[in-house]
Amino acid sequence: MKKLLIYGILLVVFFVNMGAGCGSQTNDPQPDNFPGIVGKWKLTKTGYYFTKSDGTKVNDTFDTEPRGINIVYEFFSDGRLVVTDLQKNTTAEIRWTLKVNKSDANGILEGQLIQIGSEQKKLAESIGQAGDLTFQISTASNFIALTVDVTKVSAYKEMTLMQNFKKI
Repeated sequence: MKKLLIYGILLVVFFVNMGAGCGSQTNDPQPDNFPGIVGKWKLTKTGYYFTKSDGTKVNDTFDTEPRGINIVYEFFSDGRLVVTDLQKNTTAEIRWTLKVNKSDANGILEGQLIQIGSEQKKLAESIGQAGDLTFQISTASNFIALTVDVTKVSAYKEMTLMQNFKKI
């Protein structure tokens, strides 16, 4: 049952991103000037890190392609994010902004990727965030790692959704 809940949460995050409409065009976000994130990125791995009530830490992640998950994010410098599910042949556009806290020549070491839209706000609220949906982000030249705390909607002591993307 817990595994079903876990995969349900994962699917909600993907489908909310797929079905979301654009944010308000009057308040277009201006991401931090970090051109390394602009472009197309394919989801390659996803899943959860969680801590059971007895303190046992579990890494329940998997490669997406063998499971038929074929998601591509395309980041534009003007704050648009186009999310495409190649398996279902669907596309949605939302807004994004980026706050870089710490970086080096190889990428972002610490930052926040904020997805903006009405559905993102609802999802953020459901997992205990105020405002828009905020992921922690780190990057390398051809790699993006996103994480978000989803403990509030889990049965575990702690639970984090992770998503890894590679540049295409």
